[in-house]
Amino acid sequence: MKSQIITITKTAEEYLSKLITEKNEPGTAVRVFISDPGTPHAETCLAYAKPDEIVPSDVLISLPTLSIYVEERSIPFLEDSEVNYDIDNFGCLLYTSPSPRD
Repeated sequence: MKSQIITITKTAEEYLSKLITEKNEPGTAVRVFISDPGTPHAETCLAYAKPDEIVPSDVLISLPTLSIYVEERSIPFLEDSEVNYDIDNFGCLLYTSPSPRD
């Protein structure tokens, strides 16, 4: 699903939703952020997020089967990025982005 910030493919949504369901912790979501954005040390992170770990300024992306929160300061570095679950390549979760370091 294409949002204004990041594209989450259907296979990625299904995979992430399955992982969250298996955690069996009500209210768990996914949080996307970039550590050290705009630096040579930048890394894109996808993490489980319990309700008390959501930051009020995070931007919510509501998908049919899960909620994804995006750290506000990371948004400029995540535009035009995609999260995909590649079922043809041994089931890999793939993240592509123009560049979190720019």
